[in-house]
Amino acid sequence: MNNRRKLIERILENIHTIKHQIATEIHFFSPDIQITHSQWLVLHLVKINGTINIKDLANLLDTTSSAVTQIVDGLVNKGLLLRKRNPDDRRTLKIELSEKFKNQFDSIKNKSFKTLSLIFSVLDDDELLKYCELNDKIASKILLKEQIGKRKNK
Repeated sequence: MNNRRKLIERILENIHTIKHQIATEIHFFSPDIQITHSQWLVLHLVKINGTINIKDLANLLDTTSSAVTQIVDGLVNKGLLLRKRNPDDRRTLKIELSEKFKNQFDSIKNKSFKTLSLIFSVLDDDELLKYCELNDKIASKILLKEQIGKRKNK
């Protein structure tokens, strides 16, 4: 049991190191717009969803609407996101990427991917596949747990 604990601690330290490297690379490839890791996550989720409201974005990030509103405000002020009235419900706003950022998004992502993929260059194809499968297994359990928790809270 003690050995398992040490292994988990090592894994968590490695996850932190990888996360830090990813955040650094994203910042490096977007120095002109100065975005934080949290802001990048919001931009990425908006890109995936096309348009989204604050509440749904908060649910995806597992945080409060207030926290997401602060992040979105900063991105709107930088001209990276737009707020638009929801035609179906005038009380809510939809968030979407600005044209300015749509043009930059793929460029930043492609540049950072080239560099970030070097992190995994120490793995051969079989090791990379196994690593991916193990990450999928852990992430699936986390997502399932979150879905069950949300159903219980309703």
